[in-house]
Amino acid sequence: MISTKIKVKGFEINYFKIGNGPQKLLIFPGALGEVTNFRPLTENLDLEKYTIYIWDPPGYGFSRPPNRDFSPGFLYRDADCAIALMEALGIDKYSVLGWCNGGCTALIAASKAPDRVNKVVVWSCNAYVTDKELDFYETTRDVRGWPDARKLPLFEFYGEEYVSETWYGLIDAFRKILDDDDGDVCRGVLAEINAPTLILHGTEDGLIPVEHAVYLHNHIKGSTLEIFPNGKHLLHFMYPLKFVSIVDNFLSTQQ
Repeated sequence: MISTKIKVKGFEINYFKIGNGPQKLLIFPGALGEVTNFRPLTENLDLEKYTIYIWDPPGYGFSRPPNRDFSPGFLYRDADCAIALMEALGIDKYSVLGWCNGGCTALIAASKAPDRVNKVVVWSCNAYVTDKELDFYETTRDVRGWPDARKLPLFEFYGEEYVSETWYGLIDAFRKILDDDDGDVCRGVLAEINAPTLILHGTEDGLIPVEHAVYLHNHIKGSTLEIFPNGKHLLHFMYPLKFVSIVDNFLSTQQ
């Protein structure tokens, strides 16, 4: 796995390159994401078939400094940055994959670069945010109360203070989206997505209810929906082989 930095839109953007196959995949991490979040994919996809790029948006992973900027339009800026990254790498055609918040960014990127994005895969991803969801997010504000398995790797990588500040910032940003934009996280771009899109979600996702996957499916033309009974937010870790098999079949099929 090769980690490299490249100057994109004024940022030193870090990305990892895995594999050397003809099909190019760009993976978008969720909040406070890092490369290990995608081990089920990097360990189980055929790396002679795919070249995988996992990028760190500004403020995440090794694309720091700067600290994360959650001012309005942050996901749209991330999408622009991702498109510019692939352009800087000389990659004209690629598929985008995104988990959670990264799924929103992947969908936005697909709407902005329809001539470049071949296919889209998103999982555990939300199109909007509701009062009820915000109420739940508020209960997670104190990162010290998170389960050890979730918080300790993040504290080790980022430091507790940065994890706390960034999580606060994300919740506040979603509150602003709810108040100012009627909760529209990426709802407004869905009709503009032309690439074949695969949506995966678990029925027991405690962070993002499965209704979001149904909404995405109903509003992205020609999309495919895969529901995992009893699946939770870490869908790809719960069912790595099934998950990767579905994704691989989707990416491999001519459409």
